[in-house]
Amino acid sequence: MAQPNQDIDYYELLLVSRNAPAEVIRASYRTLMQKLKHHPDLGGDVATAVLLNEAYAVLCDAKLRAEYDAYLVAADLAQEEPGGSAAPSAQGAAVPPVPNPAHDCVFCGQGHGPGTAIAEDTACGTCASPLFPADSPRLELTGQRAVARVGKNQQITFYTHWPQASGFRAQTEDISLKGMRFLTQAKLTQGQLIKIVSPLADAIARVSNLGQKRVGLKATNVVGVAFVTLRFRQSVGGFVSERI
Repeated sequence: MAQPNQDIDYYELLLVSRNAPAEVIRASYRTLMQKLKHHPDLGGDVATAVLLNEAYAVLCDAKLRAEYDAYLVAADLAQEEPGGSAAPSAQGAAVPPVPNPAHDCVFCGQGHGPGTAIAEDTACGTCASPLFPADSPRLELTGQRAVARVGKNQQITFYTHWPQASGFRAQTEDISLKGMRFLTQAKLTQGQLIKIVSPLADAIARVSNLGQKRVGLKATNVVGVAFVTLRFRQSVGGFVSERI
């Protein structure tokens, strides 16, 4: 896909949400082109009509939309780290820029080829992390069914860097289509990217909030994460190996 116009959000241009189905996008496009007189044949502005056509062509094509959604994820992450350069952490260490998920694995940085179609079950060939954007509307139905089949309290393993032979264990307190909250003895930092492996789904997630609570005699870290990429498992079975 050609590089999108960085000053225009196609979803905002068509007045639809990012999870809007194709029929809603199509209806909004027709309304804007006809009732709002944007079509050149109706006396509308040619430049506006061109932009509406561009947005409609991308969002109503499944492959182009998936690539564009990945581009938006990268843009959102870049806003958190202005300039796309390394940002200092709380300890003063440099945090590397986040790769563009449309081109690279967000966790290990391995490129998977610009313009390559990303299917829902696509994984990185290097670290096996999921590549599909977590905010894609195509995951909604699958995710709702998967979350409904499992309890909120699940054992998971997460990884903080690549390569890493074994991960950290954690216990979830809550799981949704957008992210999860879990308990762990491991220490994480705000904004850190981690890879999660669980019976429900594999994900790359960004740490969004941190806290502590006492479990028995131990102080335990409470971690909230937002999914960046996500792959739901077809079945809910036993736990997977710690090695990746």
